[in-house]
Amino acid sequence: MKPYSLVRQFVGATLLTLLVLWMAVVVSVAWVVRHETNEIFDGSLQETAQRLLPLAVAQLQAHAHARDDQKDDDKEDDDEDHVLETDEGALEPAQHEEYMVYQVFDAAGHLLLRSHAAPAAPLTADLQPGFQRAGPYMVYIERSRNGQYLLALAEYASHRSDTLLSTLKYLLMPLLVLLPLSALGMLLIARRASRPLRLLTHEVARRGSSDLQPVATAHLPKELLPLSDTLNQLMQRLKSALEAERHFTANSAHELRTPLAAALAQLDVLAQSLDRSEQVQRLQTVRQMLERLQKLSEKLLQLARAESGIAWRRDEVDLKQLLTMLCRDHQWRADMPIALHLPDAPLVVQGDVDALGIVLNNLLENAIKYGTPTQPIRVIASAHPLQVRVINDSEPLPQATLARLHERFFRVRPDSRGAGLGLSIVRALLAPTNVELQLYSPVPGEPRGFEARLVWRDRPGPHAG
Repeated sequence: MKPYSLVRQFVGATLLTLLVLWMAVVVSVAWVVRHETNEIFDGSLQETAQRLLPLAVAQLQAHAHARDDQKDDDKEDDDEDHVLETDEGALEPAQHEEYMVYQVFDAAGHLLLRSHAAPAAPLTADLQPGFQRAGPYMVYIERSRNGQYLLALAEYASHRSDTLLSTLKYLLMPLLVLLPLSALGMLLIARRASRPLRLLTHEVARRGSSDLQPVATAHLPKELLPLSDTLNQLMQRLKSALEAERHFTANSAHELRTPLAAALAQLDVLAQSLDRSEQVQRLQTVRQMLERLQKLSEKLLQLARAESGIAWRRDEVDLKQLLTMLCRDHQWRADMPIALHLPDAPLVVQGDVDALGIVLNNLLENAIKYGTPTQPIRVIASAHPLQVRVINDSEPLPQATLARLHERFFRVRPDSRGAGLGLSIVRALLAPTNVELQLYSPVPGEPRGFEARLVWRDRPGPHAG
């Protein structure tokens, strides 16, 4: 299952909430605007009709008087509207842009006067005072005080809809800018708010496997304090459990050293007092078993130190001097040739000479133990890149076996005299450093053999613990 993002969830939910609330506001505003617009337009129609009707009546009466005085004239100019008498007897003003249209009727329903945009036919068949909806028009009819004239004033109903749509458009248009800006702002806010969590994650991730110190909580917000407290409690329990295990391993190995040394000494004394070769052979077998147990206790002590997290210091270590000493010592003890190849350039690294000595000592022991006795062990050091290669001759190992070599107590051959801890100790010691252990079988560029390679990376090594 793909993990989900809290930031995306927060931003998406907030934007959706903002969109829903904005749409609710738009719907509410639309309802209010529609109601108020209808009231305003209705009031405007009524007010305009009441003001226009007396003017129309006065215009008609003036026209009637003038027609009586000048019966010979076929046409009569009116003041601003240039009223003309049509064949039907109606008067029409000159054309101009109108938002409203009107018609004036007499009491019998005859059309007397109309605006240039008004239709020739009556706007409505029912000439009753009040508001009416007639086709595309919203009509208001007003009767004169003497009851002789009726004025029908109309506006297009679509004008109201257009007004409402324009209002909604200008309410919705900000969403095109508001939503992206809100998303960007919330992403920045969420990123800033989650910075302490990222710092906490980085602090835990950069720690080595042996660093179980409590995480600092001074820079954390109060929402993360329960998490950091729980994490610190867990690390404290892990630290206690690991320390108990290390102490048990170290104490057990340490306690075994003295009785094992005493037993070996007693065997030497006993071997001198025996004459029969069969008994001497049995004592030799017992001695070999005790020596193996002694080596196992030493390895356990090394492993306890490696896992304690305090093995490395930041001192200058001369690798050339250390390799020369270790190779000379192993060559003398194992009576096996070791070919050491060192560069002319100095090999000085930052580290712990004791820990590096344990690492290289285990690699040499492993090469001697599993290498072909007639073939020399090759130790090759280089400065560019900085690395040390320990190579022994052997049959190539299967990849499945190569992947398990660092496991505790894993041995390639069950009859091996080794304890199966050498490479585990090496990996544990190198875990908090900038040194990487690489294993190859066969040796790169060769048909057989085994190679353990130490490679120094660019990042700085650990500080003293």
